[in-house]
Amino acid sequence: MRLRDLLSSEALPGLPELRLLGGGVHLDRPVLAAVTIDLPDPGRFVSRGDLVLSGLAWRRKDAGAGQCDAFVRVLVEAGCAALGAGEAKFGHVPADLVEACDRHGLPLLAVGVEVPFTAVTEYVARSRAGARVGNLAALVDRHRRFTADRQAGAGADALLELMLAELDLRAYILSPTGRQIAGARPPLPEKTASALAGRFLAAERAGGPAPHRTVARSTAYSLFPVRTGPDAGAAPTDWLIAVEADCADWGRERVDLVERLARLVAVERAGRDTDRTARRITAGRLLALLEPHGGGGPGGAGPGEGRPGAGRPGGDGPGLFEDAAARLATGAVGPEDSVRWQAVSARLDVRPAPGFPVGTAVRDLLEEVLLHPHCLGAGAGQRIAVAPAGEAGASGNGDPAGAEAVAFVLVGEDGELTPGAVGKAAGGSLPRALRAGERLSFGVSAPVGEASDLRHALAEARNARRVTAASDPVAACGPEDLAAHVMSLLALLPADVRRSFSRRLLSPLHDYDRRYRSDLVPTLRSFLEHEGSWARCGEALHLHVNSLRYRIGRIEALTGRSLTRLEDKMDFAAALRMEGDGRGGAA
Repeated sequence: MRLRDLLSSEALPGLPELRLLGGGVHLDRPVLAAVTIDLPDPGRFVSRGDLVLSGLAWRRKDAGAGQCDAFVRVLVEAGCAALGAGEAKFGHVPADLVEACDRHGLPLLAVGVEVPFTAVTEYVARSRAGARVGNLAALVDRHRRFTADRQAGAGADALLELMLAELDLRAYILSPTGRQIAGARPPLPEKTASALAGRFLAAERAGGPAPHRTVARSTAYSLFPVRTGPDAGAAPTDWLIAVEADCADWGRERVDLVERLARLVAVERAGRDTDRTARRITAGRLLALLEPHGGGGPGGAGPGEGRPGAGRPGGDGPGLFEDAAARLATGAVGPEDSVRWQAVSARLDVRPAPGFPVGTAVRDLLEEVLLHPHCLGAGAGQRIAVAPAGEAGASGNGDPAGAEAVAFVLVGEDGELTPGAVGKAAGGSLPRALRAGERLSFGVSAPVGEASDLRHALAEARNARRVTAASDPVAACGPEDLAAHVMSLLALLPADVRRSFSRRLLSPLHDYDRRYRSDLVPTLRSFLEHEGSWARCGEALHLHVNSLRYRIGRIEALTGRSLTRLEDKMDFAAALRMEGDGRGGAA
């Protein structure tokens, strides 16, 4: 259809006609779709040929002409056909908007108070003869309804329902952990959802063009990203739409529709993030009250975690700590419920692209993990609050940049969050988002009965996170892991202390190995792993016992230690462990 068709008396039977306020020379422009937008920056949600309908909720009365000019310029750059401005808010179309449209050559239509936007979008949709892309008017109308009531997540389901009805497709919205947010019934099997999320993350990490095509359980799927970053770039926190079809068989129009659906789902997700803002702010305040001044120390914040705190609970203003804790509990538990708290620490160590927000990414990943059904079950969103806890930039020598996020979790008397559940929720798909040497680690505290005990819980969660195995890309530990073995306590030492100890003890051996191309360090490690058994160690290394004795003698001579003494054996074992942990990433 053409733009002039909208001005016909037959376009909206029984309703006042649309009025042309400017741009009459462009009435032959094709109109491909109608979208309703009330955001100040609509760039991500409009496309070439769109008739953009706006109620002007974004325009402030006290704003200058620049606000309208910026809005119109974005529409022109996107190739939109025209702007339809509603008159309900101001009683007329503001003069500065008329001037901006005239300046940029964008046709402007006045949509009277009596004309619902849905009538315009339905007319545009019906007029697109032969289009097999579905009823875009219903798409826009459902989008408006779910943005008004996003709490139950009905909006995302409504959009997918439209796709099923109009395009004969089955589709699912999945989180990066494989949690099904909305979609067809019955839901995807858990393993299939996790596998699809993992393949999506791997394809995004590899930089391949979307949509990504894959096969799971003999069924073809097309994976469309739901971008959330400010520049709409790939991120490990992105949702995805998994469509049960091979998009290689589609025309461009059908691909465009699903991509538009993904943009609308991004709006839905942004709304949910807005709903969490108050809890995030309160969690940040609570974290600031818990942090010791200056951070650091085995129980405090290490490099890239924590921030200068507001002191001890209750120490910087009466009731501040208790008030912050009470705000988190509001709405999450009933007055008769017994409240217990847990703390969760998550750290992401990655080699990010310039400008990549590592702190935001680890916060969002921690939220997604805790929302997984394995962790807290239904209603988890009201029982968790997550805040970023600091970042450490890359050192410039190829080491990862790290950032920490902390969650405060409310649990009942009959259940608690376990590190096993966290590891299961995170370990299925998230390793596929990480490159070699990158890590995502979690620590979970034991439950505490009082909010005033949260400082201890936070220290326990951080200490548990530090003892996760450096060799695992995604790992979770709890307080029981702290007492599993004396070696697990080494991770609680400051990183510079560990590096100094292992370097002082092992550097003579490394220097000797480099100079003479020998294998003293591997020999030492094998000797300790075989509990000092000459025969078993020699067999493992394919060495004669006499050759093994010569090597052990060189180790003792270079270090001044004796491998017959228990204390020296423990020192060697600790140095080797700390050296390996240091190479596996920051604590």
